[in-house]
Amino acid sequence: MNEYMATLATFQAITQSVQQVEMDPSSSVEIKDSAKQLSESLQPCLKELQQSAARLQRLTQVGLTKLAHADDVRLSKYNILQAPKPAIWDHLGELTGASFRVRQLGQQCQTEVVTEIHDFGSKRATQLRNKWFFDDKKKEFKKGIHFFEKDALLKELRHELESLIVTLIETTQSKLTLMNQELKLIESNTLNDCINRLDKSTQKTWQEQINSTRRKLEQQFSQSRNSLPSKIINFPTLYNEALNNLAKQDMMGMNLEAFEKFCEDLFLILIDIIQTLFTDQTQVAIEAIDQRIAFYNELLTKQERYQQETPEQWQAEKAWINEQRQNIQQVRQGIEAILA
Repeated sequence: MNEYMATLATFQAITQSVQQVEMDPSSSVEIKDSAKQLSESLQPCLKELQQSAARLQRLTQVGLTKLAHADDVRLSKYNILQAPKPAIWDHLGELTGASFRVRQLGQQCQTEVVTEIHDFGSKRATQLRNKWFFDDKKKEFKKGIHFFEKDALLKELRHELESLIVTLIETTQSKLTLMNQELKLIESNTLNDCINRLDKSTQKTWQEQINSTRRKLEQQFSQSRNSLPSKIINFPTLYNEALNNLAKQDMMGMNLEAFEKFCEDLFLILIDIIQTLFTDQTQVAIEAIDQRIAFYNELLTKQERYQQETPEQWQAEKAWINEQRQNIQQVRQGIEAILA
């Protein structure tokens, strides 16, 4: 920077000398003309010098920002040392237990919903098959039904599917409520307190991540119908399309084989939707729990490391940061002189 200032001083001295020549009545026309040309040739140099100084000013501000962050990290060490370790371990235990229970409950809810929907649908399908395809006189199933019977069956089948989707939504939401009760344990005052002990940058990063998973949980486990997966919400569209295709297979009627295949295919789709739903919900919950466990592990690691540091080390870090800040401030003062 001294060389930089010396260069500036040289340019300023030349500029002053040029001005003196131009104002001196005794100066010849030729020397004034030469001074003018010299002044014009140096203007781009001075402009470049000032632009360079402005860029340096911006870059040194970045350095000051980094030092401010370093000082914030240094100050956070004491707060992290004071973090309540017993409360942290208590919440870690709750999180670990919640992780196990959520996995178990997710699988259990999935199995129960699949079983309930399968039993409900299978019972209705059997009733419809017996009603429309069983010949009471011959005591055997007919291969098919005629046109008018087909229309009546399709209307009744559509009604049964509407009841099925209502049952699916109600059953699914009740199971998600059970899982959501377990997830209430993952939030605590201890978590918020520990986040606030971090330096501002790390605090912001963790808070944004935790808020993000919190919003996902609220969305995934909301009781709102709109929060359900699109495959469930759009299931009526799917089965209506399937019903239309079933109706078009035989314009004169419907055979038993086509009816049974329709029911079987629809159940397979439903089971896949249910399994995907609970797998996804469980995964979101586990990610939120694992994220909080990772936060505590990182905090405890820092706490243990800071406990090994000495007051002399902390004082040396403070002195180093202050020294670098002073050095950069001196550079900035020199730059400000150039820009003035």
